[in-house]
Amino acid sequence: MDIENMFLKHHQWIQSDGKTGEKLEIVKGEISELHITGVNLSCLEIVESNMNHSFLTNNDMSDCYFLSTSFDETNLSESILSKTVFDYASLKHSNMRNCVGIKASFDDADLSFADLSGSDLRRASFRRANLSNADFSDVDLTSAILDGALLYGTSFKGSKGMDEVSAQYIFVGTEEKPIRLEGDDISKWLNTN
Repeated sequence: MDIENMFLKHHQWIQSDGKTGEKLEIVKGEISELHITGVNLSCLEIVESNMNHSFLTNNDMSDCYFLSTSFDETNLSESILSKTVFDYASLKHSNMRNCVGIKASFDDADLSFADLSGSDLRRASFRRANLSNADFSDVDLTSAILDGALLYGTSFKGSKGMDEVSAQYIFVGTEEKPIRLEGDDISKWLNTN
């Protein structure tokens, strides 16, 4: 099975409004070390699969469904990820610099040590996500949701929209000694980190 060809057929399917090519749906697939750049992969469905160590830069990956899929050490930089679902996904040590992820969902995902610097993540959801040591420098987080997120060592230097981030509680400090913040303490912490 030629995986890269399957992705290109999906690109044809999107470009032709379903007249040619074929929609790509994968469950429990081993598709690591994939190298695809500059194509339209919107509306993909890849669930409970391994896409670790892939190079997926500058793609349109909007409206995709990546439930419980692993993207550890994957380069997704410069991609469009708007309205894409990464719930329960693993994106540890991934490169997501300069992405557009408006309304993307990362609920219960692991983004520890991920680099999201320069991205547009307005209205994105990070409920209960592990964002430990992630880099959110110069990110637009206007109206993003950080409810229950783990923010040990997370950097928000130069980020925009921090006053509009919503969260009932977050965890800061360290994994060994977590500190639960609520109310006004959240925005104070976000604006100083």
